[in-house]
Amino acid sequence: MKAQDLVGKTVVLTGKFSDLDRAEAEAALARLGVTIGSGVTKATHVLFVGERAGSKLAKARTLGVEVRDEAALKLLLSAAPAAAPASAPASTPASTPASAPASASAVSCPGLSGKTVVLTGTFTLMKRAEAARLLAEAGATIGSSVGKSTDILIYGDDAGSKLEAARGRGVALMTEAEMVALLTAAGIGGGLLAGADDKLARKAAEDAANATEMTRVVAELRAFLDQLRARPDITVTVAELGRKAGKAKLDQLRALRVPQDLVDLYAEIDGFHIEWRFIEPPGEGCIRVPAVTQWTQFTGDDQHYMNFGDDEEAMLLDEITAEGNTWLVRSRKAPRGSGPRSASIIFASAAEGAEGIIAASSLPEYFRAAMASGFVPYWPRCFKTNRYVSYATQEAAVTRFRAKPVAPTPIVAGTRVEFEYFSEGGRGEALGLHKVPASRDAEFTGREFVRVRLDEGTVAWLPQKWTKALTGRDAYERLREAEGPLVGADLSARFDELARAIGPLAHFAGGPIGTLPSNARRAAGVLATRPFADALRQVLDLRDAAVRARLDLQASRPLTQTGDEFGPAELSRCGWRYTLTSMLTGLLGGLQVLAHHESARRGVPGRELVPSELSARLADIDAAAELRERLASAEVLTAPKWHHVGNDPAALGLPSSEPVLSGTGFDRRGRGDDASAASPRHDRVPRLTRCRPSWRRGRGDDAPRRRLVISRRPAQSMQDVVSNADEATTHRAVASSCSRPSTHSVQAVVSNAPQPVAQVRVPPAKPWLSQVAPPRSLPSQVSPASS
Repeated sequence: MKAQDLVGKTVVLTGKFSDLDRAEAEAALARLGVTIGSGVTKATHVLFVGERAGSKLAKARTLGVEVRDEAALKLLLSAAPAAAPASAPASTPASTPASAPASASAVSCPGLSGKTVVLTGTFTLMKRAEAARLLAEAGATIGSSVGKSTDILIYGDDAGSKLEAARGRGVALMTEAEMVALLTAAGIGGGLLAGADDKLARKAAEDAANATEMTRVVAELRAFLDQLRARPDITVTVAELGRKAGKAKLDQLRALRVPQDLVDLYAEIDGFHIEWRFIEPPGEGCIRVPAVTQWTQFTGDDQHYMNFGDDEEAMLLDEITAEGNTWLVRSRKAPRGSGPRSASIIFASAAEGAEGIIAASSLPEYFRAAMASGFVPYWPRCFKTNRYVSYATQEAAVTRFRAKPVAPTPIVAGTRVEFEYFSEGGRGEALGLHKVPASRDAEFTGREFVRVRLDEGTVAWLPQKWTKALTGRDAYERLREAEGPLVGADLSARFDELARAIGPLAHFAGGPIGTLPSNARRAAGVLATRPFADALRQVLDLRDAAVRARLDLQASRPLTQTGDEFGPAELSRCGWRYTLTSMLTGLLGGLQVLAHHESARRGVPGRELVPSELSARLADIDAAAELRERLASAEVLTAPKWHHVGNDPAALGLPSSEPVLSGTGFDRRGRGDDASAASPRHDRVPRLTRCRPSWRRGRGDDAPRRRLVISRRPAQSMQDVVSNADEATTHRAVASSCSRPSTHSVQAVVSNAPQPVAQVRVPPAKPWLSQVAPPRSLPSQVSPASS
C-alpha cells in the first residue's frame, strides 16, 4: 500500500500500538492527505488495528472494510513528512526531511502553526482532505474529533455535532474564508486557492439568494443557543442540532404535502433538541423538534390518541413535555392538487387535542415566540386568561428568563439555602460541600452536593444543582427569627403573615411519622427556633385567641400579594385565598414533625416532651389527634425519615451516611416526598412533568372538565367525599383550603352541568377543622401538569 493510494481516503485506527503513539500517527496520516475517521462506517477505506482491537474490528469485517496491522501502518508513516516546530520560519527548508516533497514543508502560519485543528462540514474551495494537507503545511496538527486538546474548529456548510461540541467546550471557531485568508497570507495553497475570494463571494451571494424565512429562523436559533451558553445564570444541559435533511427526506415531506415552511426548516436542520435550566432553581426550558424518519406522517386519533377529532389528522411538531406538545393539525379531507397544504399549529395537553390552543399562525412565528419565552414548558398557555388552570410557575420562569441575568450566589458553609425537593419547598443551612466521582448515578444528580441541616431538623445531602443560596428576608424568615409570641395585637395580620410563610394546605400525605398536611414541614421550620414546649403553647394560644375573637376559621380569606411570600405560585393556584383552619392545621402538623425530632434527639418518650397541662389543651382538637398520640407515647419517637430519599450516599462517594434527597428533584405536583424517585435513564435534568396514572388514558391536568372523571392521585382531603360502592373502594380526598378542586386530588368534576355532581356523599363536618366546600358546577383554577 502506497501513501498516494490513501490521499483523500478515510482511515480509522483502533487498538493499542506497541511502537506508535496513536495521536502522532493520526497527525502523520493527516500530513499525507488522509482523512482520519472516529468510527467504522461504509465510508471507511482502511482500518489499522493494534493489540486488543474490539468492536471496530468486528464492524469492519462485517462491512468488508480492508484491515491492516501495525507493521503496514509503520511502513506507510515512513513516507510522511515531519511537522516542523511552530516557531520554524518559512525560510528553513533544511528542517524538512529529504524524503518529503517540497510542497509539504511546514511553513510558519500565524494563527495555525502549532495548533490542533479539527475540520467539519463541507468546504466550497476544496475537499477536507485537501484542507488537512494545507493545514499540515502550515504546521497545524489535524485532529479527528473535538476534545480537550482542540484549539480550533474550522467549519464549512452543514456542520453537525462537532460544531456543537466545540461551542459547548468554548473552542475557537474559524470559517473556511478565515482559514483561506491565513493560508494565503502565509503563501500556502498556490493554485488551489487561486481566485478564492471571488469563489467565496459568489457562494455567499448564492446562499443569500436561496435563503428562506426558515433560514433566518435557524440562524436565530443557533445564535440563541450561543446566548444561552453565555448567560451566567443558566446551564445548557442538552444541545443537539441536526444537519440539513437530505433530498430523500425533503421529498418525503413534500409527498405529505406539509406546509412549505416545514420543508424549509428541515432543509436547514433535520431536527433539534435544546434543554436548559437555571443554575439557581427553579426554572427550565425545552424544545424538541424530531428529525424526519419513516414515522414522520400525519395520523388520526386512533394512532396519536390526542382527540383532535375524527375529521382531523395531526403530526407532532414540538415535544415540549410528556403532557404538553405542539402539533400540526389539518383536515383529513385533502383538497385537490399536489402542493403544500396549510395546517394549524396547536398546543395541547395529553389526550385533549380538541381543547388545544393556537400557538402561532406560522412556523417562523412559533419558533421566535418559543425563543422569546425561553422554551419554558407550557409557554403557549402563559399569560393568557384561564378560569380552570394556573400557570403561575411557568409564568414566573418566563419572566425570570426575560429579565436581566443575575449571577448565582456561591454556596459556602453557613449559607442559608433554599431547595424544592419537597413539593412545598424547603430551607436550611449549608454545613459543607462535597464533589463525588463521576458515576451513572451522578449523571442525574450532578457531582456537587451540599450537606444541609433542614430547618425542620433533618440533616441530608442535596444535589447542588437543585439548591440555591437564599438572599433577602421574607415572611418565613421573619417568623422564624421572631423572638416574641405568635399571638399579636392584630390577629388577622398575623394569620396573613403565616399564610405567606407556610403556604396553603393543598393536600395530606402519609408517611413513617403519620399523616401530615402539605404545609407541615414549612411550619416545622418556622417553629423549630423555639423550644418545643414553648412552640406548642404559642400555637395553642394563637388558636384560642382566634376563637375568642370570633374569627371564622373556615371562611376563605383574601391575601394581598406583597412579594415576600415563600411560595407565591402555590398561593396563586389558590387564587390568593386561604383559611385560618389551614394555617392552624399546618402548625399542628409542624409540631408533629418536631415532636419526633425532639424525642429522638433527647432520647426521651413522647409523653415527657411537654407538661401534662399542655397535652390536655389538645384534647378537643380533632386535627391534633396524631400529635396527641405522640405526646402520650411511652416510647422514644423515631426521627423523621422522608420517603424516596434517592441514591445511596456510599455508592455516590459521599463521606457521611445522611440521606440523599435527590428523588425527582422539582416535583411540584403536590406529591412531596411520596413521589417516585426519577431514573437517571430518563432524566438529564429534573423534569417538570411526568405521566401520571389516570383512569382515562393520557389525561393531563389542564384537560377540560366536561365529564365525570375519577383520577387516581394522591389524597387531598380532610373528609371522604367520593365513594365507589361497586368496587368497594373509598378514595379519600381533601377539599383544599382555597375551596377549589385541587390538581392532585381525586376529582369528581362536571364543568358544564349546572346540577351538583351525582353520587357524591359528604359526611358530617368535623367540629372546627371542616373545610369541605359544597359541590361546584365549575371548578376554580388548578395547576398544570408541569407545575
